[in-house]
Amino acid sequence: MNGDGEGPLPLGRRAALGLLGATLAGCGDRPEGPAAARAQPAQRRPPPQAAGGMPAVVMPVPVPCPGQPGDLVGLVLEGLEGGSPAATVVVFGQAFRVGDLPRGAGLTARLAADGRPLPAQLDVQTRHPDGSVRFGVVSLAAPALRPGARAGVMLAVGEAAGGPLALGTAFAGRSAVLEVAPAEGGEPWRADLLALAQAVGGRPWQSGPLVTQVRVAAPVPAAAAGSASLRLVADIAARADGSLWVDCWLRNDIAMRPNGGAATYRMRLMLDGREALRVAEPLRHWQYSGWGRLLGSRAGGDAAATPPLVRHDPAYLAETAAVARYDLSTGVDEASLQRMAQAQAQPAWAQPLGNRGIEQKMGAPGARPDLGQTTMWQAAWLISGDPRAAAHAVDQAEAAGAVPWHFWDPAGGAEGRGGWMDERRWPELWVDGRGGRPPRGLLQPFGSGTSNRGGNWGTIPSHQPNLSYLPFLLTGRRAFLDNLTAQGCWNVLENWPANRGYDEQGPIRGINIVKNRQLRTAAWSMRQVGEAAWIAPDDDPHRAYLREVEAANWGWIRAKLPDWTALQGDVHGYILWTGFGYNPSISPWQQDYFASTAAASARRGGEDARAILSWMTNFIVGRFHAEAKGLPRHDSVNYTLALFPTPLPQFPEPPAKPFKTWAEIGKATQDRGTSNGDGWAQSNGEYARLGLLSLALMIEIFDLEEAKQAYTWLAGSGAPYIQQQVFARMPQHNIVPRGMPRIPARQPRCIAAAAPRAT
Repeated sequence: MNGDGEGPLPLGRRAALGLLGATLAGCGDRPEGPAAARAQPAQRRPPPQAAGGMPAVVMPVPVPCPGQPGDLVGLVLEGLEGGSPAATVVVFGQAFRVGDLPRGAGLTARLAADGRPLPAQLDVQTRHPDGSVRFGVVSLAAPALRPGARAGVMLAVGEAAGGPLALGTAFAGRSAVLEVAPAEGGEPWRADLLALAQAVGGRPWQSGPLVTQVRVAAPVPAAAAGSASLRLVADIAARADGSLWVDCWLRNDIAMRPNGGAATYRMRLMLDGREALRVAEPLRHWQYSGWGRLLGSRAGGDAAATPPLVRHDPAYLAETAAVARYDLSTGVDEASLQRMAQAQAQPAWAQPLGNRGIEQKMGAPGARPDLGQTTMWQAAWLISGDPRAAAHAVDQAEAAGAVPWHFWDPAGGAEGRGGWMDERRWPELWVDGRGGRPPRGLLQPFGSGTSNRGGNWGTIPSHQPNLSYLPFLLTGRRAFLDNLTAQGCWNVLENWPANRGYDEQGPIRGINIVKNRQLRTAAWSMRQVGEAAWIAPDDDPHRAYLREVEAANWGWIRAKLPDWTALQGDVHGYILWTGFGYNPSISPWQQDYFASTAAASARRGGEDARAILSWMTNFIVGRFHAEAKGLPRHDSVNYTLALFPTPLPQFPEPPAKPFKTWAEIGKATQDRGTSNGDGWAQSNGEYARLGLLSLALMIEIFDLEEAKQAYTWLAGSGAPYIQQQVFARMPQHNIVPRGMPRIPARQPRCIAAAAPRAT
């Protein structure tokens, strides 16, 4: 999946803070206004130091405490560059705990400082099994905020909002027109987005007194795009503050269509007569990818005011099981945040289809910042709330559209009206270039050696980053849900059909994404499928399929546990990779990866995942207590442990039986010269951090005393790269048990919120 290396083309520079309805764009190549003010030259001085010589960190801002009947969660609004006038509408995503917001209840908001009410709107996207809200898109009419000024807000249960904004009235005198022109010149194809929006049927994404948002989608004629696989997908929103917002995407992802393939075109987007976005030179757009920008306009054509940044409460989000319990006490390294801002200031950052710092060759090794339950950049955003991290992570969620794992089926989805390709409609399909001719392979294969190259992307499931879930969770931006569900569906079709379980019976048939795979592949594939299934709206065309895949795979693993226990003996509790060929060793850190995914599902109510994780405790926790049984304690976070006697049989001969005791594993590891002994030579990486991660999750879910003892020992063991400054610099694994922050004195405390003021 190598591309041409063809450079991106001129695009209007935009303010990099493109989150929560805040992206702005101008035309031309020179930064103007807020974007120019934010840009900073590269820093060549040493990173800032805090008192005592430690690197400076950015701590989260305290949020208001729930204190009145009906209070749910506090958050903080922060003015961005240019500030925002009173009643500017800000839109964001919010998860809720089971039972917090029952069916039929509405959402209210008030200022924490004085109790004044703020107009609020909640658009419910998905519910818990009891009918209470799981996830919704929230809109607030914010108070006036200068740049850097903050206002605490309390969300509470209350009366539902009033009737929706009427699009016909809101769009009167406004315009939004997309033009896509042939690369070689000629008459462009024009789409009147507001006219299309008013003709849309079905449920709006948002519908209330503050925001009405609908989606328009249409194929782009091949005469304009040079390909029959390009389509327009745009989310159009009218807001009560008079602003018009367009999240405009060009997705070259229609599969199995004759004359599809790479598209080449020019484009521009006009909002209220202003050229808001432009690609002036021909853009080569590879298939199975997309790019888009969120743009706002005021009546008259000026760019809309930048809405405030929303700083969520990570502790509450952890209680909803939407995210893990990240440690807020360490803060986030200031130098890392500076590097994020510097990266965004580079001209290439704003260009379409750019990777924006995402590793394109996904098979690259190492303790990378993009690997884990989330990425380093997203974890930095969640922990610190810092606008630099927020902008960086949101922009990378846009860049996720460029990854060629988007396969659109116009007749797919739950109701046959369009959806990502799935195994149930395409049971023989393998989207790998080795799939062959349709229906076993793609009509337009992509990658090295084809005319439909993938822009230098190499999609490897064992190293796939989680780019879209958290940005969707925190922004409610529908385009990010598209990217998330596309990646979830890809994780089935990228697996060789012969390996997807066609020799199995029952629900797992054809959708097994665990069997015969590297364990990290299984971990990240299940992560993507599980998160998409959990947060996808109730009427999403992919939700039922993704839930089927998730449930079938957890159920398949659980059914294997009795046999695996007998096979593994005293050390049972590890998921054994039974891939092609044999390996004499086991990687404990890959078990930690998988445990983190199982824990995420268990915390969200997955009974099979919880049973699997409980079974895994014997290995995950037991390795730290096996010294008297023959395994040196330092080897508990070893890079590898000996698991099979050598020499190994030659595939396809029957595999050897694994060692069944810690003594056998410990002795063979020492005999092969790969033991830590009383040092850490075999643990020079993130392996100790991953051990702490899985122990923290075991404590969180099962409250195991043995796990607490192991966690305390490992945290104080002096193992490599577990110092607090490392967690501040690389926070994607910075997860702790409830009530056990690394720096208790620095654990943020919430602030009191005033009672509601009578209206």
